[in-house]
Amino acid sequence: MLSEKAIKAVNSVTEAIKESQEYKDFEKEKKLVKDNPRTRDLVEKVKNIQLRLMNIPEDERNSDYAESLLNEYEEITENTAVYDYSRAESLYVTMLQEVLGSIVESVDL
Repeated sequence: MLSEKAIKAVNSVTEAIKESQEYKDFEKEKKLVKDNPRTRDLVEKVKNIQLRLMNIPEDERNSDYAESLLNEYEEITENTAVYDYSRAESLYVTMLQEVLGSIVESVDL
């Protein structure tokens, strides 16, 4: 159970995140994708490709299969809306990782 002081700190960090440019940009791109079914489908396809790429064993990363997935990924992300969403998402997630990393480092976990 979190103490009242910890809850206030979490709320403060959450508010700071929501005020960040990374959050605002990601929310804007997320809304654009949500409002466009074609772009939404392409974003889902890109996420599926990313997942499949991450699951390729290291010794098969130079395979024809991996290359075909990368080519498909590059082709889809030539779509400006997909690229903008992916970039905003990546920057937002990176910022969140930095925040969480700072917290973990600060408490010497």
